[in-house]
Amino acid sequence: MKRSWMMMLAVLAAMSVGLCAQGLPFGALPVPSPASAPQASGPAPVASAPQVSAPAAQREWLVLVFMNGVNNLGIWGCLTNNLNQMEAVGSTDKVAVLAEYGLLSAGDSQSLQFQQGAKTVYIRRDADPSNVTSPVIYTSNFSDMGSADNLVLFAKRALRLYPAKKLAVIVWNHGAGRLGISFDDVSKNYMRVDDLGRALGQIAQAAGHKVDLFATDACLMQMAEVAYELRNSVKVIVGSEETVPGDGYPYTPILASLTADPGMGPEQLGGVIVDDYLANYNTDATLSALRTAALPTFVRALDNWIEALKADPKAFAAAADPELGNSVSHFGYKDSKDLVDYVDRVDASPDAGPQVKAAGAALKNFIENALLIRYGARPAGDDPYTASNGLAIYMPDLRYDSANYETLSFSGDSEWGDFLLALMQKRLN
Repeated sequence: MKRSWMMMLAVLAAMSVGLCAQGLPFGALPVPSPASAPQASGPAPVASAPQVSAPAAQREWLVLVFMNGVNNLGIWGCLTNNLNQMEAVGSTDKVAVLAEYGLLSAGDSQSLQFQQGAKTVYIRRDADPSNVTSPVIYTSNFSDMGSADNLVLFAKRALRLYPAKKLAVIVWNHGAGRLGISFDDVSKNYMRVDDLGRALGQIAQAAGHKVDLFATDACLMQMAEVAYELRNSVKVIVGSEETVPGDGYPYTPILASLTADPGMGPEQLGGVIVDDYLANYNTDATLSALRTAALPTFVRALDNWIEALKADPKAFAAAADPELGNSVSHFGYKDSKDLVDYVDRVDASPDAGPQVKAAGAALKNFIENALLIRYGARPAGDDPYTASNGLAIYMPDLRYDSANYETLSFSGDSEWGDFLLALMQKRLN
């Protein structure tokens, strides 16, 4: 259950301005189950005329940041902090940066204030670190920040106004891995992973090519299941296996690197985001960038390892051992575990035969050298995980969430779902 607004009001007075800097995780609050979250409804958006005219020349990059602050992140000031970080660099004649945001905030009396509708701003450089001064180029009377359709509308408007050779899309909010992203506390809606995949497909169609880079400034989103859902519409995906601190991405150095070298490609930009993010945090931070073109071969390598396990009863029993499963690095949700760490632990078992070890080595080599562009971690000494290797995967103990998992393409195109069911059956025996 989510915290009630009465509870939120009670704690607002105790909150300090520096909460975001203390590393509050984007995934700190519980999220609704996919089956219980209602769909938002309402009138069609009513737009104001753009206040910033579109330049005629095509830019190198269009960077779009969809910022859902209709929750505790808006109240704590994380959204405005990140907008000010973007304004420290601003847009250029080669790189256009736009942000669309909805916001809950605390007024002077600590009462909650809800920004009616959403605003789109063209990020313009300024020297004011406290106030957002970028011009508003679009407003709507109604906007559900948990709606994948609104993400599509934002992208289509931006593509018309600021054409560019390459497109980056960032979704900023709470993340829940395979369950979804962008939780709106007013509409009670959020983007399920399959909805996000469809939305990015529509954005790619509007752009005339795949989205060059898609990043999730949110917790727990760098999972095999999420990445695979986006494989047909995105080239490079950036995300975190672990929770993301409240400060989120360090937008100033990221945008400074991009505007200094706007000719960089999506893989280079993915590496920049990973490097700048990890440099910004001393502990509790993981981030990776992966290339989606490698995902079909990754699935084949994963299936080969599963087949080798199934052909080796002793190795399969080791893989199903609850003690081994509990030792695997996990993140904000216990059933989100590091895939390479799991393979390592199974292959290290004395019961794993040569075929299993060979298939495991091939899988790990492909992940590290072909699928992943860059990855890294800054773990704290007392963290529950022991290793982060850039890609998490769904690994429940005894309860398989078929209602969610079987809506995902990864479940149908790989043997992983059947493998999980076989593991759980082995444990019950």
